Amino acid sequence: MDTTTDNSIKRKPRLSKKERKTLKREYSKSSSISISTKCNVEDPMKRYVEIPIPEQPSRELLNNKGSTKASGEDLECGSAGGKTLGKWFPNALLIKCSVNFTNTGNLLTNGQIKDLDESKLKNPRASLALFYQYTEKTKKWSPHKVKILMTYLSTIANKRNIGGRIRVAQEGVNATLSAVDMPTENGLTAFETLRHVVQDLKNFDSVFEETDFKFIDDLPADRHFKELRVIPVEELVFYGIREEDAACGEGGVHLDAKDYHEMLKKENAVVIDVRNHYEAVIGRFDGQEKANVLSSNDSKESSNLEGKRGGAEYIDPKMRKSTDFTQWLAKDETKGKLKNKTVLMFCTGGIRCERASAYLKKELGDQVEGVYQLQGGIERYLQAFPDGGFWRGKNFVFDKREAVSALDKDGDGGVIRKQHEKEKVKTQNEDDLPAKCCVCNKKWDRYVGKKKCYTCGVPVLMCEKCMSLKPDKTKGMELKVRCPLCVEQNITVPASEVEFTENGVRSKKFDDVDDNEKKRKAADSVLKWGGGHAKNKKLQKIAKERLCHFGKECMRKNCIFAHPERGEN
Repeated sequence: MDTTTDNSIKRKPRLSKKERKTLKREYSKSSSISISTKCNVEDPMKRYVEIPIPEQPSRELLNNKGSTKASGEDLECGSAGGKTLGKWFPNALLIKCSVNFTNTGNLLTNGQIKDLDESKLKNPRASLALFYQYTEKTKKWSPHKVKILMTYLSTIANKRNIGGRIRVAQEGVNATLSAVDMPTENGLTAFETLRHVVQDLKNFDSVFEETDFKFIDDLPADRHFKELRVIPVEELVFYGIREEDAACGEGGVHLDAKDYHEMLKKENAVVIDVRNHYEAVIGRFDGQEKANVLSSNDSKESSNLEGKRGGAEYIDPKMRKSTDFTQWLAKDETKGKLKNKTVLMFCTGGIRCERASAYLKKELGDQVEGVYQLQGGIERYLQAFPDGGFWRGKNFVFDKREAVSALDKDGDGGVIRKQHEKEKVKTQNEDDLPAKCCVCNKKWDRYVGKKKCYTCGVPVLMCEKCMSLKPDKTKGMELKVRCPLCVEQNITVPASEVEFTENGVRSKKFDDVDDNEKKRKAADSVLKWGGGHAKNKKLQKIAKERLCHFGKECMRKNCIFAHPERGEN
C-alpha cells in the first residue's frame, strides 16, 4: 500500500482564536457562492431595498409571554403577520408565502398578487440558502433581541416571499431558507431575493459577516417552501451538553473541502459520521477506503495487500438522535477505536460538528491525534467535488430536495417517477450501501410516504410496492416497519407504549415492570421529543366526544369527558 500520503500531509500549527475567526471570515466571503452556472445576474444587490429593523417585538410574541400590551397598536412593528404553531411551539411563528408552485408547474397565490407576468410562468426557478451562525460566548443575544430578530424575520418573509425553517436561540441561528422567482412585472428572481435576505441579516447584526452562506440556485420551483417557520429554541442542536462543558468555539479545526479530502487519505485516521443512522444508510464518506484498496490491488504487490483497508476508517455511531452521541462516546469500545488516531468529523451542513467536536476534545483530549471537522459539511464538499470525491450515495437534507447526490443537485423530492428513476446514472458502485426497504429488503434509498419506525419513530425506507400494502396499518405486520437499529437490537415494544422524557430518552418507569414485560425490549430513545404521549392524546380526544356520566354532579375540575353545561364541547 502506498504510504506517501501520510508523509505529504504535515500537521498545521495551532491558530489562535482571533486568527481562526479571521480565517473563517475570509473563507466565508470567498466561498459563499452559488453552485449554479445558469443564473446570469450581474449585480444581485442592484435592486436591493433595505427593510427597517423593528425596535420592539411583534404583539404575537409579547402576548405569548403574557404582556400587558395586548393590542400592540403602539408598537412600530405591530403584527408579525403570521401565526403561532400551537401548543408544541407556542412562541414560534408561521408565515405563509404569497407565491408557490406545484410539482406540475401550476402557480399558487394568496389572491393578493397583482401585475402577473405570463412570460415568467414558463420556467420559474427556486433557490436555497443554508447556513448557521453562533454568537460569541460572551456576546450572546438577550431574550429581547431574539424576539426582535423573530419579528424582523417575519417582516422579511412577508415582503420577500421567503419560505423554510429557521431556529433562533440566544446562541445564534440555524436556517434553511428558500425563494422562488416572482412572476410579476418587476419581480425579483430567487437568486436576487436570497442575497437580499443575507444583507438584511448583516444589517441586523455584524456577526453574520462571518457566516458561511451556502447557496443552491436554479432548482425546480416546487423546491420552494410554502411557509417560513421561525422557531425559538434553547439550543440550536440539542446534545444535552452544557455550554460550559463544551463551548462551540472550542471545537475541532475547520478544514475546507479540499483539505478535508486530503486528510481522508490518511491511514491512521477515523472519520466519524455525526448524523443519525437513518441518514447514514443512504450515503457516507467511505469511498476513501474503497478507492485506496482498488488502487493498491492494481499494483504489483496486490496479492499481499488484498483485504487491507485504505484511508480513514469510516465510523457510524448509529444514533437515533444527537443526544445519543454522549452515550456512544462514553463506551470503552469507542475510546479504543479513537485512541491515537486523527479524528475527522462531518455532518450535513457543519452545525452538528460544532458541539460534538468540542465535547470529543474535552472528553478524550490527548488520547487522539487532533480533531478536525468539514467546513460547510457535505453540501460544501459536493460543491467542491462535482464527481462526488470520496462521498458515496446520497446526502439526506432537511428541505424539499429530500436527498441529493453528486450529479443530482435537484434532489429526489416529489412523487416517484419511474422514467426519472431509470434515467439516473450511478457514478459509483453503491451496491453495498445498507439502504433497503424495511419490509422486503429490496434495494431502496428514498424516504417517501413519511413512514416511521414502529418502535422508535425515526424515518424508515419503504419501497413503492410495500407502501401499497400498508404494513404499518395492518395488524400483525407492524414489526415489519422498523429501522435497521431496532431490528439489530431486537426492539419490539412500540414507541407509543413507552413513556419518554421531553428529550426523547426512555423513562426509568419502564424498567419497573413484570417479568413478562421485560422479555420485550424498548428503544432507549426516540426521534420525536415527547414520544409516547400521542396515544394518551388520542384517548383524550375520544373521551371529549362522550358526555360525562356524572353530569352537573361531577367534582373533577379537569374532567376528560364532555360537560356541555360548563360550555365545553
